[in-house]
Amino acid sequence: MKFNKWFLFLIPIIALLAYFSIPTTKPVEETGADVLKIRKDKDVAFKEGEDSPIKDKASFKGLNYFPFNKDYIVNFVIEKAEKAQSVDIKMTDGTTEKLILFGKIKADIQAFSVTLTLYQRENGDFFLPFKDKSAPKETYGGGRFLDLPLTTVKNNRLRVDFNLAYNPYCAYNEDFACPIPPAENTLPIRIEAGEKLFN
Repeated sequence: MKFNKWFLFLIPIIALLAYFSIPTTKPVEETGADVLKIRKDKDVAFKEGEDSPIKDKASFKGLNYFPFNKDYIVNFVIEKAEKAQSVDIKMTDGTTEKLILFGKIKADIQAFSVTLTLYQRENGDFFLPFKDKSAPKETYGGGRFLDLPLTTVKNNRLRVDFNLAYNPYCAYNEDFACPIPPAENTLPIRIEAGEKLFN
């Protein structure tokens, strides 16, 4: 086979393309200050936003939260489902919403082995509905949610920050319908992080 000198010219270009094609996004590293800003921004959106679920915006003074706690930032091992499939999630109004069943995630929290079902939205981001022992006295009885971008995945682990757990809109306004966490996502422990009941 005759050697082509143009191949030498192409080698560094191919190497550069391969290097820059490697994903460089890193998981979001929330800190107490980051979470506080997210909460303040949400208060503003709930008080001023047109799509806010708050009925009495005039008297709204902000949502209630557990203090930021880094112990509730947990790295779960991902067990991806053998086959991605669309599933129906029950809503509070009796209807259903379609999500992608992504698989299971597992970790130890407070000496308990926890397994949760993980869903995925059409845009690729993950959705984790759950309920814990803090409900219904301190947190919404219908459960809380976490939206997890793809950047929270690294080396087959999903970084879950429960400090960002939030109540669905139906917790503030019965005119809204929201997903009901599946029974298997009911935790046998308290998750003292994230959003609390709204007074």
